[in-house]
Amino acid sequence: MMMKRSAVIVADGGIDLPEGFAEQYQILTIPLMLTFGSEELRSGIDISAADFYKRLRMDSNHPTTSQPSTGDYVELYKKAAETGLPILSFHLSSGLSGSFRSAQLAKEMLPNLEIHQVDTGTLTGAMGLQVLVAADMALRGEPVDAIVAEVKRIHAESELFFTLETVDYLKRGGRIGRVAGAVAGLLGIRPVITVDKATGTYTPAGRVRSFKAGQHMIVDQMVAQAGEGAEVSCIVLHGDCMPEVEKFLERLKARLNVKWLHVIRANPALGVHVGPDTVGIAYYKGVLPIAEAQMAKAAL
Repeated sequence: MMMKRSAVIVADGGIDLPEGFAEQYQILTIPLMLTFGSEELRSGIDISAADFYKRLRMDSNHPTTSQPSTGDYVELYKKAAETGLPILSFHLSSGLSGSFRSAQLAKEMLPNLEIHQVDTGTLTGAMGLQVLVAADMALRGEPVDAIVAEVKRIHAESELFFTLETVDYLKRGGRIGRVAGAVAGLLGIRPVITVDKATGTYTPAGRVRSFKAGQHMIVDQMVAQAGEGAEVSCIVLHGDCMPEVEKFLERLKARLNVKWLHVIRANPALGVHVGPDTVGIAYYKGVLPIAEAQMAKAAL
């Protein structure tokens, strides 16, 4: 007998999910705002990721992002509450955005609602891994405390890496302080970047001389962490450079046993800082629980 869904899942616009998964797993999302000059756009609604990267290449106005307002969260929480279920709300790292704080203020304004909030400590595909596991568990009727505990485990066993062709967007955005400092004045040096689990902020994982070398370093780091030939579950991210992604996938699959894989364009929340020529990966060291469920269903 199918169990009743235990919670409604909410996520802010810092997340990246494979196409169709938000609908399939009944995940409610709230967009981040993008500003090009005087023009404000809702990411994923007024402008797609594909169009964002095309515009990023051509527009002289460097875009900025802003988190949803407290009022936006109040509206979303009220909508989610119509299900009659507890709300489990996921947010990109508080070390990178004020989104989590906006959501906390909204919760204080809605004392009659049961709202559980999670600072994922990361963003984009790595945030997506946590939310997909949570959504799958919620649909299977797992209790909220068990979902939160599992999400914390997934975070501990997951990593996010990305590298880029040019550091120009890092310099323009001004948000990646330590990374910008690491590459300042070093002509031809490109960083491999990750998110520090302790602080939830961007931090350099290495420096290389070329975009290709950065992609190689990412796979090398994954192998060092998970082991040669280990099983991994991955969301591969890029801006607008599929030829580079295809080469990256060849190297990835040659050294690791990729059990679950989706390729998507990185969220503009990341893209404003890294630009269109970027390749990254969010990966879990093992078979993601949601992947196990999907594979078991496919085998029936």
